[in-house]
Amino acid sequence: MTVSKQGLSPETIERDYPYLYFGAHVNRNQTVFRVYAPNATGVWLMREGNNWSQKAESLTKNHDGVWEITIEEDLTYCQYKYWIENNSDYLETPYQMARIDPFSPQLASSWNGNGTRNFNSIVGDRHAFDWTHKKLEKGHEPMSIYEMHLSTFHDGNYRDIAHKIVEHVGYLGFTHVQIMPPLQTPIHESWGYLVGCPYAIYERHGTIDDFKYLVNHCHKNGIGVIVDVPLGFGIQDWDCGLGNYDGTDLYHHSGAKGWNNQWQSRIYNIGDTYVKNYLAGLCTYLHHELGIDGVRIDAVSAQIFYDYDRGFWDWPKNDREVMPMENWDLFNSLGGDRYFDDRGYWLSEAVDFAGLLFLRDLHARLNYTAPDFFTIAEESRRVFPRLACSVEEGGLGFTYAQNMGEMHRIRKYLQIPVGDRKIEHIEILIHNNSAEKMVNAMNTHDECANGKTRLLTELGSHIPLIGLAALCWFRPGAPMIFQGDEFGEEGYFDISHPLNWSRTGEYAALHEQQITNNFYDLNKLLNNEPALARQEISSMIRNGSNNERKWFSFIRWGSNVGFESNRWEDHEHDIIFVRNETHYMVECKAEIYVPVGAEYQVIYNSIDQRYIGNHDYNQHDPYWIINAGGQFMYIDLLPYQNIAFKLKPRS
Repeated sequence: MTVSKQGLSPETIERDYPYLYFGAHVNRNQTVFRVYAPNATGVWLMREGNNWSQKAESLTKNHDGVWEITIEEDLTYCQYKYWIENNSDYLETPYQMARIDPFSPQLASSWNGNGTRNFNSIVGDRHAFDWTHKKLEKGHEPMSIYEMHLSTFHDGNYRDIAHKIVEHVGYLGFTHVQIMPPLQTPIHESWGYLVGCPYAIYERHGTIDDFKYLVNHCHKNGIGVIVDVPLGFGIQDWDCGLGNYDGTDLYHHSGAKGWNNQWQSRIYNIGDTYVKNYLAGLCTYLHHELGIDGVRIDAVSAQIFYDYDRGFWDWPKNDREVMPMENWDLFNSLGGDRYFDDRGYWLSEAVDFAGLLFLRDLHARLNYTAPDFFTIAEESRRVFPRLACSVEEGGLGFTYAQNMGEMHRIRKYLQIPVGDRKIEHIEILIHNNSAEKMVNAMNTHDECANGKTRLLTELGSHIPLIGLAALCWFRPGAPMIFQGDEFGEEGYFDISHPLNWSRTGEYAALHEQQITNNFYDLNKLLNNEPALARQEISSMIRNGSNNERKWFSFIRWGSNVGFESNRWEDHEHDIIFVRNETHYMVECKAEIYVPVGAEYQVIYNSIDQRYIGNHDYNQHDPYWIINAGGQFMYIDLLPYQNIAFKLKPRS
């Protein structure tokens, strides 16, 4: 799976696999160093072998702005830096700085006597790790995602974390882990999102080979690995980052356009060819070199909207009258223009077309360089309904979209007193005509941090949490939770609050065991039911509701037949889901349409004693059979009941 230079043109390597050209590369007893610094007036190699001399070994610059030097030694695992100078007249003061290699696969960190940190690049060995399971045997459907923060999940070596993942997440049946950025950052408190060197694995938890072991071990046990990657912004750092790399804003926009005010971070200049290749190459690198199955691209809104988190007018405004037709064509294929009365400007005035074009180009490349690789767009605005549509169909090419705003609205809906809820509000959220596949986040790190609390704390009881999980798993898309949700972690998420493992296993309280049981069983259904493996929105159809009685229903089709047939064979894998919103012990009768009149078996019941304990209303067989005569099933719904039916198998 590791990409070889053999057979690739130099242009292809620099464009799609830049990590094969730039950086430090060992070939027998030679080590070649290449770094892009077009505006520098001098670059020197600093390393252990020359006693870290600033000007002992000079690099030579070619016409493309690339500096190069060959050392007649095998320097694998040696530490180094570049001493970069820019004495150009346009600078107020000459620039002189020791900088890490932007393509470092790993950095070494040490503390200076004055309390500051020092980062050095390390010459890597691409072929040192012995892969046995570099690629996940199965594809990415069906998919359920366990989002995790490595340090608070288990603050040890990547290898120790790998075994903890398999022991815990693997047991629960999640198909994928989604790791908050495991990339080099100088600010641990940023959860990894303020990345310094994006090609370098975070040294806090071990070496790059230790991280490869984590991926390999997860794959060996059938668990895919997704990493969260901020492609829109990076930290302003001169020790382990890329800010003002050659004395100029080489990687980032200059001036106000290059800053995100809320996050105090630099914005990548994705209109620049080299920067575009650098960031697109990161995805290819993660897949081919580290075995990563997919990425969640963080903060897509910040990449494609000038007005996102930058103040009301603190952003450049597009002139609608002079925009190129290429921009309009892409813009219209994604959904078109509109005027925002509350903001006083057109959507087209606030769109960063360079961001849109970069993301489209990224996915067009990945279709060829890494066709098995998938991407998730974390995007809260949802102004464009075609982010996760193919490039050929006029979309940006993401595999999935993650609607953060919808998650927030569902949780807000659940805080409304039951009597005041409008069933159509929840139906509007889960039924739409989108052609996209979605990641349905029941919870994320964003929703239980920065003043927001955990689901159990917010909902006040584990019983509505059980029902929320059922809704998340039975609707189309890939369900996702955040670490701790699986046993009802309370409070909030913070870097200083590791998971409380005493709430799991034999020491767990009864309600914590019940929450865990629910996720275990939901994942088992997800992995065994063909209808739940179909993630497209067209695999679900609204199946009635009653606002007065507070219930609604939908059908998940097990095939593409739908209502076109009433043959038993065409509907044997269909699932009929019914949700009762109320916790009141009142008569709640429901008339549920069924595609075939026959016997139906309950395959899931959220009020099973296994999930919520013993109550007067659940003292019977939770997985009963009902005969649906004609085209309707008549059932009495019990408090907080989420129930799923499937045709009883023929003997």
